[in-house]
Amino acid sequence: MKIILAKSAGFCWGVSRAVDKARGLADAGDGPIYTDGPLIHNEQLMARLRSEGILETDNPGDASKGTLLIRAHGISPERRLALTRHAACLVDATCPDVAKIQGKIRKHARTGYDIIIYGDEGHAEVIGLLGYAEGKGHVVNGRDDVEQLPQLDKVCLVSQSTQFPAAYSGIAELVKMRFPGAVVLDTICIATKRRQAELLEIAGQADVIVVVGGAHSANTVRLVELAKTKKPTIHIQTADDIDAGMLKDFRVAGLSAGASTPAFIIDEVMARLEKI
Repeated sequence: MKIILAKSAGFCWGVSRAVDKARGLADAGDGPIYTDGPLIHNEQLMARLRSEGILETDNPGDASKGTLLIRAHGISPERRLALTRHAACLVDATCPDVAKIQGKIRKHARTGYDIIIYGDEGHAEVIGLLGYAEGKGHVVNGRDDVEQLPQLDKVCLVSQSTQFPAAYSGIAELVKMRFPGAVVLDTICIATKRRQAELLEIAGQADVIVVVGGAHSANTVRLVELAKTKKPTIHIQTADDIDAGMLKDFRVAGLSAGASTPAFIIDEVMARLEKI
């Protein structure tokens, strides 16, 4: 089978930066290393990190004698304050792209804007972004959510960094119709735009699309949704999920992966596909 690999497949720079920070702290021997929740939505890499002494926790008290790392998704100011009170050492690995969105939200909230966030309610990044809206944040994920918003005077719309650009444009139009004069900020990260554009490009050359990534990875799930609009699509988490039977009718496979999929898993998938 011929494989066309997307150049952007795998770690985005924000995730890579967070993992490198965690491993650097562990290598330096800075006491026990904890992450505030799972550092990455990939169980295989999390298992490797645990073996390297990097542990996830939901209880900041665990890091009272160690180092606690804020993951790439970012956190709310309230959460940051709570972590500061408990952790002996707090290290921030928030993706700089997410940090920029946080800053834009805070700036507009403090000048009288209500903040509408297009994203997945309950996602770690969105929870963190809401904290910067200082009580004036609203999460929407579709037309119904926009229609159910209360009447607002000044509105600023932002997006979770990993959403579909096309879907965000649609939401922006709805928001501007509902709230004329709304400020719309482009907050989808470049890595997300590039990853989605490359997927569409390889879809034109492939018979089937294989997307590698965790079932709980939001950006991976969106890649799968996009791929399904173009070609038959298979979503797997590791090479062990590949069944030659599911690919027997195809000669060329396009391969992409979510931002939390490590290179070693992509390599294993490539090797398995090439044998079919």
